[in-house]
Amino acid sequence: MSINRRSMLGLAAACIGVATLGVSSLAYAGTYPEKPVSVYIGFSAGGPTDMVGRLVADKLSQKLGQTFVVENKAGASGVVAANLVKKADPDGYTLMLGSSSTLSIIPHVYKDIQYDAIEDFTPVALVASYPYYLAVPANSPFKTFDELVAYGLDKNNQLSYASAGTGAVNHLAGEWLKQETEINALHVPYKGDSAAIPDLIAGRVDFALLAGIVALPQVEAGKLRILASASSSPDKGAPNIEIIGQEKVPGFDAEPWNGLMGPAGMPEDLVKTLNAAVNEVLLDPEVQAQLLTLDQYPFTSTPDQFKQHIEGQSARWAEIIKNANIVIE
Repeated sequence: MSINRRSMLGLAAACIGVATLGVSSLAYAGTYPEKPVSVYIGFSAGGPTDMVGRLVADKLSQKLGQTFVVENKAGASGVVAANLVKKADPDGYTLMLGSSSTLSIIPHVYKDIQYDAIEDFTPVALVASYPYYLAVPANSPFKTFDELVAYGLDKNNQLSYASAGTGAVNHLAGEWLKQETEINALHVPYKGDSAAIPDLIAGRVDFALLAGIVALPQVEAGKLRILASASSSPDKGAPNIEIIGQEKVPGFDAEPWNGLMGPAGMPEDLVKTLNAAVNEVLLDPEVQAQLLTLDQYPFTSTPDQFKQHIEGQSARWAEIIKNANIVIE
C-alpha cells in the first residue's frame, strides 16, 4: 500500500477545523507583547506536540514582533507544565500548548490532579489535530479491520494492543474500540509510542493506534501495515484507508489535538489578539504544508469553541475511563 499525502488544495479547503474565521487583519491589544512570551510544552523536545508548538511559536514571533520562547516542561503527560501555567500571572506572557491528554483525560484518571481544565485556564485557540491509524505488523495474519475484529470476537482468542502508557490517548482509544466492538484485547502499556514500535513490528503485540508521524514511516519501510484510520473525516490522514467511524463503528474517532492556553483570568483583549494571530498563522499555506509533513491538520477556533471542545472531549473520555475502570494513583 502506498501512503501519499493529501494535496495542499484539499487540505486548505477541507481541514481548517472547527471554524473558518475572518482574521484578515489583527487588532492588537495595546502594545502587547512588549517582551518575550514563554510557551510551555508538557512533553519532551522532538515529539509531535513539541514540533507543532515550535512551528506556531516561530510564526507568532514573526507576526507579533516579540519572541515566543518554547520551554519544555515534560512530566506526567503535561501535568507539570499545566501546574506551572495555572500559577502564572494572567498577563499573556506565560502560555501553554495544551494537549488532549492533559486537558481532557488526565483529570479523569489521576486521583490527585491539582488543576481543573476549564476553571484554571483561559482557552485561546485550537491549533492542530491528527488521526490515529490502526497499525499491525507487516506479517500480521489480519489483512483488514473486519478480520482483526472477527478474531477478537472469538472468546478462545485474545488480541493485544500497545499504547504510549496507561491513560494515554491511544490507550483510551483502544478501550473505546474494545467497548464498541466487544473484542477481547489486552492492553500493553509502553513508555511512549516509540518504545512500542519494536514489539509491534516483531509481532509481540497485535496492533496499536498510532499517530501518522510514528506509523507511516514504518509502513513505507515495509515493517507495518495500516488496517484503518480513526479519523473524523476522509479529508484528514493518508488516503485510501478505511475509516473506522464511517461504517464500522459509527461515531468512533480518535484524534489527539493541541491548543494554546493561558492562566485563568487573562484579559479579553489579549485573548482576542492571540486568537486572531494563531488563526492567521494556521491559514498560512506554508504553515499548512509544514503541518502536513507531520500528518497534522489545522484546527482553528474561537476561544469559546475551544472551551466547548475541551468539555465535549472530557465528557467522552470520562465515560470510557469509567467503563474501563482506569485509575492512576
